[in-house]
Amino acid sequence: MILMSNNQWKCDINHDAWRAIGEDCSSEGRVDGLVRAYTEILPDVIGLQEVSLHMADLMMEKMRTVELPDGSRARYEYISGGDTPIVYRRDKLVLIESGFFRYSEDIPGYEGSFNNQETKSYAYGVFKDRKYGKVFALMTTHLWWKSSDPSCSYYQPWSDEARAYQIMQASAKMDEVMAKYSCPGFLMGDFNAVMSSYALKAAEWAGWKEVHYLALGDSDSTRGHHPCGGDGYKRVDMGTFDQAIDHIMLKNGDGVKVNYFRRLTDEYFDKISDHYPLYVDVTL
Repeated sequence: MILMSNNQWKCDINHDAWRAIGEDCSSEGRVDGLVRAYTEILPDVIGLQEVSLHMADLMMEKMRTVELPDGSRARYEYISGGDTPIVYRRDKLVLIESGFFRYSEDIPGYEGSFNNQETKSYAYGVFKDRKYGKVFALMTTHLWWKSSDPSCSYYQPWSDEARAYQIMQASAKMDEVMAKYSCPGFLMGDFNAVMSSYALKAAEWAGWKEVHYLALGDSDSTRGHHPCGGDGYKRVDMGTFDQAIDHIMLKNGDGVKVNYFRRLTDEYFDKISDHYPLYVDVTL
C-alpha cells in the first residue's frame, strides 16, 4: 500500500514574476503537474496540505477515475478537510470514519495568533482494505509556520511551543481513533519542523516514529522542499533529511513493514509546489 503526503502550495492566481517568464502558477497552470505526480505513483491514500477549494475541484475532475495500463481503473474519492483534505482509492479502500479539526489561533499560556488565515488544521480517515480486511488510521496535518529564532525574518515568539501544542492535539485524536479500531496510525504532513525540533520531539515522546528510519529498502535523504512562490521558482541543492519539514510518522506499528521511503523530485515538479511529494510503501 502506498501512502503519500504533499503540500500543494495554496495559490489560485498567476503572479507577475511568473507571467514575465512565460509561466503560470495559478491552479489551472499547476493542476496537471500535481495530477501527473499523483497518477504516476498511484497512492492508495494522499494526505494533502494547502489545498484551495478551486484546486480541489480541478484536481478531482481529472482524478476521479484513472485508467490503468492493464485496463482497470483507479477510482479516487475526496474527503473534505479545509486546507488539509484526504484523497483515497475507493476501489481499494472502504472509508469507515473521518473527521476534521481546525487549530485555534490561541495557544494556552502563550501570547499571539498561531493560525494564519485558518490554514492550520488536520483531517483523518479510518480505512479498511477491501482485499485483506486490514484497518488503519491516517491523519494529514499542517502546523504553524513561523520561527522561534529572533534572528529569523519570520520570527514570532512561542512558535515552537505552538507547533508542539498542535501536534499533541493531533496525536490525542489519533490515539482515540486507534484505540477505537485497534489499528495502526499514520500521522503525516507539513509540520514546519525538523526532527530535532520541540514539536517532533514531543511526537516521539508520544510514541510516534518517523518512517524514514524504519524503511527496509531505500530511504530518501533529501530536504524535500525548495524555492517556489509568488516571486518564481528555482531548482537548488536537494539538502539533507535533517532539514526536512514534511514527515510521515507511525504509531501502533507492530507488524507494519515500511518497504521504502521516497520523494518525487523530478524537475517538472519544481514549478508545481515548494514541497516535493513524499510517499512510502507499507505492508500492514
